[in-house]
Amino acid sequence: MKQDSLRTSNAQLTLYPLAWLAAAFAVGVLLSSVLTLSTAIWLIGVIPAGLGAFILKYRQLAASTLLLLAFICAGGLFHQVEYTGVRPNRLKVLYDNNSLRSGEFVEVTGTVSREPEPAINGFFLWIDSDTLLYQEQENKVSGTVRLFIPINNEPINNKDAALRYETLSLGAGDKVAVSVELKREERYLNPGVRSAKGNLDRQGIDATGTIKDVGDLKKLSTGNSPTKFIYQWRKQLLTEFQTHFNGPTAGVMIASLLGNKYFLDRSTGEAFREGGTFHMLVISGAHITLLGALIVWLLSFITRRRMWLFLVSNFILWAYTLAVGAEAPVTRAALMFTILSFSYVVQRQGTLLNALGASALMLLVWKPSELFDPSFQLTFTCVFAIVAVALPLLQKMEAIGAWYPTAKEPLPPNCPRLFNGGLKTFCEILFWREQRWRREQKRSVWQCVLFKTKWAAKLEENAIQPILRFVFAAIFISVIVQIWLLPFLVVYFHRLSPAGIILNLFVGILLAAETVTALFSVLTAQVSITFAAPFVWLTENLNWLMLHSVDPFDVHDAAALRIPAYTGAARIVYAIYFLPLVALWVAAIRWDPFALKTERYTWRHIIYSPQVSGCVLPVLSAIIIFHPFSASQPDSNLRIDFLDVGQGDSALITFPGGTTMLIDGGGRFNFSKTQVIGENGRPVHFEPDSPEIGEAVVSEFLWQRGLDRVDYLVATHGDIDHIQGLSNVARNFFVQTAIVGAGQKPSENLRQFYDTLARRNIPIVETARGDVFRFGEVTVEILSPSAKTVQLSENNNSLVLRITFGERSFLFTGDIEKEAEEVLLEDLAKLKCDLIKVPHHGSRSSSSEKFVEASGAKTAVISVGRDSLFGHPHPEITRRWAGSGAIVMTTGANGTITVITDGHNIRSDNYLGGQTHQ
Repeated sequence: MKQDSLRTSNAQLTLYPLAWLAAAFAVGVLLSSVLTLSTAIWLIGVIPAGLGAFILKYRQLAASTLLLLAFICAGGLFHQVEYTGVRPNRLKVLYDNNSLRSGEFVEVTGTVSREPEPAINGFFLWIDSDTLLYQEQENKVSGTVRLFIPINNEPINNKDAALRYETLSLGAGDKVAVSVELKREERYLNPGVRSAKGNLDRQGIDATGTIKDVGDLKKLSTGNSPTKFIYQWRKQLLTEFQTHFNGPTAGVMIASLLGNKYFLDRSTGEAFREGGTFHMLVISGAHITLLGALIVWLLSFITRRRMWLFLVSNFILWAYTLAVGAEAPVTRAALMFTILSFSYVVQRQGTLLNALGASALMLLVWKPSELFDPSFQLTFTCVFAIVAVALPLLQKMEAIGAWYPTAKEPLPPNCPRLFNGGLKTFCEILFWREQRWRREQKRSVWQCVLFKTKWAAKLEENAIQPILRFVFAAIFISVIVQIWLLPFLVVYFHRLSPAGIILNLFVGILLAAETVTALFSVLTAQVSITFAAPFVWLTENLNWLMLHSVDPFDVHDAAALRIPAYTGAARIVYAIYFLPLVALWVAAIRWDPFALKTERYTWRHIIYSPQVSGCVLPVLSAIIIFHPFSASQPDSNLRIDFLDVGQGDSALITFPGGTTMLIDGGGRFNFSKTQVIGENGRPVHFEPDSPEIGEAVVSEFLWQRGLDRVDYLVATHGDIDHIQGLSNVARNFFVQTAIVGAGQKPSENLRQFYDTLARRNIPIVETARGDVFRFGEVTVEILSPSAKTVQLSENNNSLVLRITFGERSFLFTGDIEKEAEEVLLEDLAKLKCDLIKVPHHGSRSSSSEKFVEASGAKTAVISVGRDSLFGHPHPEITRRWAGSGAIVMTTGANGTITVITDGHNIRSDNYLGGQTHQ
């Protein structure tokens, strides 16, 4: 039995060699990331295994085993070479080892590596650096710099500046020199928050910056780029989309056809994310496959010669791939198309799985670290689920449903007894063709009667069967893909979209129709704007329908589930999840519904049987989706986490027993509002599709803690840097109650928060001075607002809380200023605390000497970014708190500051590792 299994594996290797070799290479890359082995050791493994495979080539099983081992060692070798081959003068190395300070002015000389990428009110420029002038020293460097050049917005806001940039006529291959503040740093230092440096590394970018003056960019020489005409065509089409369509429609077309997501507004992007269809806005395998097939079909009217079809179609396809950025999903799809079309030229039968393996192998050889890129993992897992799982199963279902006696398959299929033969009946409904069977009987010399479900003939007669087949295939493939992507969706996006199973089909059809009408609109507009008007109207209405298709699901909160991820050792559950999934896949692939021989079951069959895997997989899925073990077990301590949200406030309180309270949620300031020309020539506000702090920072931190609920949301006041993030948390988590201060002045930010609470049916409790909340042994007293502070400014009317546990107390002061501090000083006993959240981010308008002295705090936490546009915290205030005997910590410098107490002792630490004890 074991020998038969080995022969089967060897046969699979012979049938899909490139897929197996790519898998082996990926295993080697993975092993290299966890094992500390030198390059020499990996090389020693490659050579003997490779030679052994060549010597034993006539012994297929041994040769195949050694070949796989050689590719495993090759994967480790290539990854090790990539890891150790980073030049010491590369920009990211210089920044990471502090040879360069992020945010300081430097002068970079280099070559423009790709055509400028248009964006709202500016464009992006990529430069491969050659030299760098820093502190009057010039050095040879390497690495890619991405610069944003604003031309119609602050700080460059004049036509002369735009004209001068146009005069430069920058393009790929040009030599330039630029003076700019380059940055490479982590934006928010919190557990669970995505690394900004890691994101740059995945894009191959070492540092970023924004050019603040036209004179800071100089063109030294003009280069030649063979792909310049492609980018000019792409830029022209982008301009046409902007000219003829409204903002959301143009943004969707530019993203889905041209691979530029800078014109997507936030509401459009969020609509696609909520419906689980955002992947359709990214140039992906589906786009490339459809484009390649369309090109071949059109060329077939001109020539039937296979070589010409191959050369011309691939030239066009790769030109398009380069024009849209040649990211991993696009390159993978183009490679697959090239491999399959070449097999057609040499008259060999190519397989999708082999093509997938070949493209993966090429990408990993070029850059082994791609294996750890979420985009790479999602892309290849998705395509594998389609070509290796869903399509073969659909083919077997079709064989079952369409069966009639033939010399090759004389006996009916032997289907599992699922729901009393329901599988066979279902397959017949979809795939049985009564008309074809009747034609076959007329040609046959013998006659027989087949007992098929009567529904099949009726559906075929009414032309409903093809529609059912298409709908079922689309939903079936979508479900299979969702199952295989489940761990990735939870870990990377904390999102599972049940609505996406249906919306993928509906939105896919609408997007295809919109693409056709949009292109037709642009073409006809070159002849007559009037003639193009109906097609423009149709395109925009299709886009409106597509964006609002998620609304019926969103009303009932069925569009997307937000799910926390397991951390630490518990992450092994995601790897274990694939064990029964792979076992089911192997069983499905080996299942032959027309097999005449039934294998004898042993204990090994029971362990690997689909019945066992089919029971284990739902259990593991439930553990991932419902995450019963993701959050740490409640203890008897009080824990406070002050989050790094930049310029803003956010603190998570975890009471003994596990009840949670989030005080403020940070938020994003929009200091330079982006204006674009809307309908009727009027300027409108454009909000880029970028996540808010409440989504990208606060929610990510809470999910990293394994939470799916926050019991209490506390809004100290309505400033955007305090309340905006609470709206995101209210949308992403189950919330029991929201607490706000009485007498809050109405504002747009507060209204949005209340609208979110109403939509989620979250009750609101207004509170004021004198109110007390008790959570077991912990007391939360409300010190403000009061009748006196309501008459003051919004900051002075902030909610002030005093949390007491045993001998220890903590004061949260919102953004109160000196006027509110004077009111609080009327009751000095209430101000005594061990730790204080310093008022108003350390502004000079707060923290009066009397208030600082009255608090007697041993620790003063200032919630502020590393680079505050307001100059927070003011040095005078920092000195004042330090002079009072307090340890002063800022979230910008320390990251998340965590304080834990049992009511007697206090322990604090921070994201960067510092610890204190009281």
